[in-house]
Amino acid sequence: MKSRVLPRGAVYALHILFWVCYGAILFASLSNWEHSQTQIWITVISDVLTSSAIVYINFYWLLPKLYRRGKYTQYIVASVSLVVSLVFLRVNVLPLSHRSISYTYFIRSVPAFGFHLITTVIWFFDNLISASRREIELKNSQLDSELKFLKLQLSPHFLFNTLNNIYSMAYFSDKNTAPAILKLSEMMRHMIYEDQGKFIPLSREIKFMENFIELWRLKLDEKPTIIFRHTGVQERHQIAHLIFLVFLENAFKHGNTMNGTIDISLDITEGDVLHFCVSNDTITGNKTLEEKSGVGLTNVRKRLGLIYPEKHKLTLLEEPTSFTVNLTIDLQ
Repeated sequence: MKSRVLPRGAVYALHILFWVCYGAILFASLSNWEHSQTQIWITVISDVLTSSAIVYINFYWLLPKLYRRGKYTQYIVASVSLVVSLVFLRVNVLPLSHRSISYTYFIRSVPAFGFHLITTVIWFFDNLISASRREIELKNSQLDSELKFLKLQLSPHFLFNTLNNIYSMAYFSDKNTAPAILKLSEMMRHMIYEDQGKFIPLSREIKFMENFIELWRLKLDEKPTIIFRHTGVQERHQIAHLIFLVFLENAFKHGNTMNGTIDISLDITEGDVLHFCVSNDTITGNKTLEEKSGVGLTNVRKRLGLIYPEKHKLTLLEEPTSFTVNLTIDLQ
């Protein structure tokens, strides 16, 4: 039958082995009541040839050419004609007498219809597995395409905002402009060259977050309290690339960066469960994260759903003077 795993030569060898074993079983069973070796060999060879004809004609021609194209009546007629004609051929051209002619037809029909039925079942399972495989491949392809699209949205969004900030610093001849450009170059290197797959080491993502925070420290004239701590991180821990960026951006863009506090924590607990929290003070009357994040929050929700289905929990808590993001991800 069809195989997409074994080499063609191995498939042929398995087919030959099967028919040899089938012939050997027939030979052994016929030896118990037929003493003519010649007659036994003729019977075994004719049975193997007719049975294999039913198998391969049904599998490679009748099912794909007729049944798959919706020609069900033609398929039934062709199948019955094939089996009946080969049974008739075996009984009349290569006879092996039994107790009666009716019994002879019966004993010849059972393996013929049996092989036809087994072949049909195998064909249906083969097509079902192939369809499932194609569906999985299609879903994976769509998933990869959507993730790439979402990240293409994310990177320009971040770059646009950061360049605006650096432009403002340069316009006012801020002494921190050069260090800010250096930090941005390191971050862009992370965004471009680290993005070789869906996941990257968590330690590298933390380094990116540290650069991001430092870039904002250089930009801000005011000096809010900025806290970033992380515990339990090991080299084996992997994370989706730039998955925390939107939360950091919103904390600094929409939080109180004059005299407020931005508290960021990342902890890995037993069982490789990641707990990420961003809490920032807000200014009364300022728009909330949901109102101003635009592409950002929708983007990250989609990415989390695609990359960590049933393995993450995201909660947003808005209070009069603060906003908190809690994200839990099972990294196993």
